[in-house]
Amino acid sequence: MSQAAAHRSLTHPREEVQPLQRPRILLAVMLLSVFMAVANIFIVNVATPSIQHGLHADFFAIQFVISAYTLAYAVALMIGGRLGDRYGRRKILFVGVAGFTLSSLLCGLSADVGMLTILRVVQGLSAALISPQILSLIQAQYTPERRSRIFGLYGAAQGLAASTGQLIGGWLLYWNPWGLEWRMVFFFSVPIGLAILSMIPWIPESRGDAASRTDWFGAALAAAGLLLLVYPLVQGQKEGWPASLVITLLVSVPVLALFIWTQRRLLQRHAEPFMNVSLFGQKGFGIGMLILFLFMSSQAGFFLISAYLLQMGLGYTPLQAGAVILPVGLGYFLASLMSSRLASRIGSHVLSVGSVLTAAGYGLLALIIHGTGPSPLIAAWIPALTMLGIGQGFIAAPLTHIVLSKVKKPDIGSASGVLTTGMQVAYAIGIALIGILWTNSLHPHTAEGVGQANVRVYTEAYLLCLYALAAYTVLLLPLSLRLNRK
Repeated sequence: MSQAAAHRSLTHPREEVQPLQRPRILLAVMLLSVFMAVANIFIVNVATPSIQHGLHADFFAIQFVISAYTLAYAVALMIGGRLGDRYGRRKILFVGVAGFTLSSLLCGLSADVGMLTILRVVQGLSAALISPQILSLIQAQYTPERRSRIFGLYGAAQGLAASTGQLIGGWLLYWNPWGLEWRMVFFFSVPIGLAILSMIPWIPESRGDAASRTDWFGAALAAAGLLLLVYPLVQGQKEGWPASLVITLLVSVPVLALFIWTQRRLLQRHAEPFMNVSLFGQKGFGIGMLILFLFMSSQAGFFLISAYLLQMGLGYTPLQAGAVILPVGLGYFLASLMSSRLASRIGSHVLSVGSVLTAAGYGLLALIIHGTGPSPLIAAWIPALTMLGIGQGFIAAPLTHIVLSKVKKPDIGSASGVLTTGMQVAYAIGIALIGILWTNSLHPHTAEGVGQANVRVYTEAYLLCLYALAAYTVLLLPLSLRLNRK
């Protein structure tokens, strides 16, 4: 969730710092923008059962609604930074916020799940225009001595959005003005976006290296390869894995291989590729990307299945569901604030601490639910959820900085961009993978209504997923120890 440092690839450390103009407005734009983009993910997450019911969709369609946003964001992120360099960061920021605001409004007006999925793609593309410009403007406007504090505020805004997003989403659904139901979770971003748009004309313009060329062919190959990979993972279970989807999944391998080959050729010719794939030859970076993938994909899966268990299995309202998961967000937020102090004492072993707490949090939560039976005592979950949130915070906050410290100095910019893109890709794949396990675990005739049999089926499915997440995240510890040696 913490992406501030990762986006620094899209800034230019050699760029001359301009005299600071209207610092309070710039700071307000920055904090509101990051809060809007990050909170949107968690607000929508808690509303997924309501969206499914309101649009008469199935679980697989809702999976793709989430994945469409993250994939669009991932592919367009680096392009967004280059557009700001060429045409002006304030101008592209305005376009991004306007696109995000308008698409949020239209998402709330969607008539069916297909329309919502398309608009979520637009939202993701718009978010990819916002983040690079904000961080590049900070780089251009603040001296190195002040940037550390500003990036700290940026990270704190992300942590606050993550910790309160599900509760906000639940409250919006509980409030339900004019009977709008799930549509309110998208309308929430509209007034925030309008406020940001009113302030953007008052911040200074900034440009970077306009001469850099964008590798559009590489971007298209990356988008195609990821779509061919994720779509079958989401739809395969629903359609019984027909030959067409199996072939689609297999085709993703040569497409992604072609993408890697083209990127290497561009590097050999000293051209600028869409992604610097040579970074994966540096062992510290490769291990860091594995940690990031395991962490982000497991986190995405956990929040999705928790929303379904609490609302469709146990019959909780979205507000109650958001309150149940709140200890995770609070633990995450507190650990994010404490991570730098802990890292100053034990170095990159902070990731090892976070890895142990994360895996233990999943395992402890599974044991508690197993002991309480199909009608869990939610108050008993709090220690495990808090432990899980603290573990995630100790990984997410320092991960980017620690990984980049292992990379050669000339490659730090490219590595930051790859890390940020990897976060979004891992989130999308995590949603797809947990969906396969979740739907296989549920009884095929489970009704949507709450009943004793339904509670038992959903609880057993949730338990299986938690055990899988615990085993999955155990791998974080040996990887973090190895990264520390590198």
